[in-house]
Amino acid sequence: MHGHHLGVGDVVRLADLLFPGVGLEVEEVLLGDAEVRLAVRSTVGSAACPGCGWRSSRVHCYYQRCLADRPVAGRRVRLDLRARRLVCGNGSCGRRTFAEQIPDLTRRHARRTNALTAQLTDIALFLGGRAGANLCGRMAVTTCKDTLLRLIRALPVPAAESVPCLGVDEFAVRRGRTYATILVDMTTRRPVDVLADRTAHTFAAWLRGHPEVRVVCRDRAGSFRDGAHAGAPQARQVADAWNLLHNLAEAVERVVGRHRADLREPLAVRANQDDTRPPAGVRPAALGELDVHGRQRPLVARTANATSRSTNASNVATACEPSPVNFASAAAPSCASRGPPMSSSFSSRQPTARA
Repeated sequence: MHGHHLGVGDVVRLADLLFPGVGLEVEEVLLGDAEVRLAVRSTVGSAACPGCGWRSSRVHCYYQRCLADRPVAGRRVRLDLRARRLVCGNGSCGRRTFAEQIPDLTRRHARRTNALTAQLTDIALFLGGRAGANLCGRMAVTTCKDTLLRLIRALPVPAAESVPCLGVDEFAVRRGRTYATILVDMTTRRPVDVLADRTAHTFAAWLRGHPEVRVVCRDRAGSFRDGAHAGAPQARQVADAWNLLHNLAEAVERVVGRHRADLREPLAVRANQDDTRPPAGVRPAALGELDVHGRQRPLVARTANATSRSTNASNVATACEPSPVNFASAAAPSCASRGPPMSSSFSSRQPTARA
């Protein structure tokens, strides 16, 4: 097996394992329960000035930088980098000193290594902000959803390619008030651009800058039709599949609505289909209670069932309610069996008037 053989006490060679191809030297390693801290320094002799490109090795001063790196064995990794500030030897350069940036490791004002930034960017692209932040927490990487979203926004915009078949549609930024236009490459099914509004002038201006467009796939909006005529007269305008099916469904619904009165007899339903028509002998109150297939409309059926249950419950309650006459007739024999009425007994106890 070829490569460097690391001994137990060989700390300097750890840079070849953790930072391959980067000019670093590991001076000290501190292992903690949840974190690994590495004291590192650059081994590159000189660095280029970002203002003029002049390479310098003259050290002005040293300063400490703390960088987060990719986790190791479920532990966070922190780099304590002893960075250098160099003096620019070019007298015509406006910079007197400049901070050294280590290639493939650091960037200006960055608090993460380039490798960790690339890893977080991939997580953000695959999972998004909130889900990506939850995964990073399980991977011992401290970050938040806003940081992941900023990494996505910082990505360079891909170069524009030829779009022979263009799809255009509108979407609501604020429903009922603000609308914008999205342009899609119908070949790759990927968004190409987003326009600030949905006017024909804006769409035509974009098409004039892309003369390669040969087909414009749009909906029935008049602004897109006028913009395509003005900006790309050579392009053929077609309707997409969804709008074709939507137009067909609306046309069929209008025709059926106009000829509803002619559908007097329910259509025959096959035996293997659910028959939701009313039973034999039951005729709906009006023709409007039937749909185009001759079945009773669901809302009408639910209303009729609810009314029927309410009527039955009312009839049952009326039949179970006791009548006052029945109570009187039932109480009369009971009172007679106990003795004479109260009035007779009371009158018999009255003293007899003396002559």
